[in-house]
Amino acid sequence: MKEIIKAFDRQPVVNIEGRKYIVNKLIDHEPETQYELLEDVVEELSNAINFDEANKIVGEEDRGGYIAALMSYKLKKSLALVKWNPPGLRGALCIDFRNSYTHGKMYLHGVKKGDKVILVEDIIDTGGTLIAMINLLRNAGIRILNIVAVAEKIGYGGLERVEKETGLKAKCLIRVDCKGKLSKVQN
Repeated sequence: MKEIIKAFDRQPVVNIEGRKYIVNKLIDHEPETQYELLEDVVEELSNAINFDEANKIVGEEDRGGYIAALMSYKLKKSLALVKWNPPGLRGALCIDFRNSYTHGKMYLHGVKKGDKVILVEDIIDTGGTLIAMINLLRNAGIRILNIVAVAEKIGYGGLERVEKETGLKAKCLIRVDCKGKLSKVQN
């Protein structure tokens, strides 16, 4: 957990469209993402929840997709990534979404009715991306066994919103406060 805390604690917080954004080496690779951090993330996420019943890991391609890919590789599970750009392939699952920074459509291939999945995310703030992913999967008859994220941004209500709108609870490794110019990890 030491490397995860270092990656999120006392990091620059910038304002993007009225939202506080934490610049860090896990999500933005600023500074570069070192293998010790990746090792810590994979180990901690692996221990946070039970992945045994899942046949697939699902993540969101934009920033945290590589985390879902690392988990898929480590746990020997198939991988499917939700994308923001239309792949142009037939049969794509599609849903509208809105998160803190943008909105549009999400697309997904690589899942089928009856799959049992774990959703893996990098960070949860308002919960908008996660709620759209949950709805997309449920609309396709996919069973979501669990949701795990590296971090939760405190004060955005994302975890509560996800639970209220979907009935699912997400597990986060750390909680991050971004009120000031530098982030602060709270455990």
